[in-house]
Amino acid sequence: MPPAVLRWTDWSADPLVLAALAASAVGYIGIARRFPPRRRQPLAFWGGQLALVVGLLSPLDAGAAYLFTLHMLQHMLLLLVAAALFALAVPPGLIGWAYGRPAVRRVLRAVWNPAPAFALFTGALLAWHLPAAYDATLRIPWVHAAEHLSFVVTGLIFWGVIVSPAPALVRAPLGVRFALLIGADVVNFVLGFALTFAGRPFYSAYTAVPRLWGLSPLDDLHLGGVLMWVMGQMMYLIPVLILLNVILWRDGGRDRLRLNPSAAGGSGLRDDATGERGRDDGTRPVSGMLS
Repeated sequence: MPPAVLRWTDWSADPLVLAALAASAVGYIGIARRFPPRRRQPLAFWGGQLALVVGLLSPLDAGAAYLFTLHMLQHMLLLLVAAALFALAVPPGLIGWAYGRPAVRRVLRAVWNPAPAFALFTGALLAWHLPAAYDATLRIPWVHAAEHLSFVVTGLIFWGVIVSPAPALVRAPLGVRFALLIGADVVNFVLGFALTFAGRPFYSAYTAVPRLWGLSPLDDLHLGGVLMWVMGQMMYLIPVLILLNVILWRDGGRDRLRLNPSAAGGSGLRDDATGERGRDDGTRPVSGMLS
């Protein structure tokens, strides 16, 4: 079997992906007109769009059919980059509007909470990497599209809890968010570790395609595991450091109040989604540090 060749010009023009990107761009522009975003939120949205373009239309997508490693890079872009940026881009006013609709509020309360968000996020990662499911994504286009969609949606829910501008609504104080990040990192670490030290190829689809860059199926599997392992650690470290910064900010504010009790009257925090004010109880909006 002759080796595969991947060129910088191997860009895709998948009509389904192009339509989804166009629809999401038009939708966000409309949302931003009705619910003005914070000053950096549009940058987060367009950064998420760029991550989708790189992940789904660039030569990376073409190479993912030949190398597990490139497929892992694609998955990391969807789960850890695009989804996180989209979560940062949601205007607080849109959340308040959604919670004002009883049907939408019930759905949000069912999934936009720590336990279900964590289960959906890590469950999607693990389920799609089972050999039968993974091989199906490489054989059946609509299954592959469903996999990518599930990564973005579950990632948006998970990262939405982490960076929520409405902490009271997601019931996730800083300690819970920290635990969610560590837990997701552990799941990613364990999966990456299993792939890195596997004794045989897990995915039969990659044993039947032309080889790219001279990597054997087993070496490719190991390299993909290392990528998941290392990139995952790096990407989870960023929000962990931001959370630590928020915790230090909160503790510093409490120390100042002890020294100057007269300032307590102005120490309430405003919930951007609900318009209510509350105490600094450790649920300061993380996304406020990024706006």
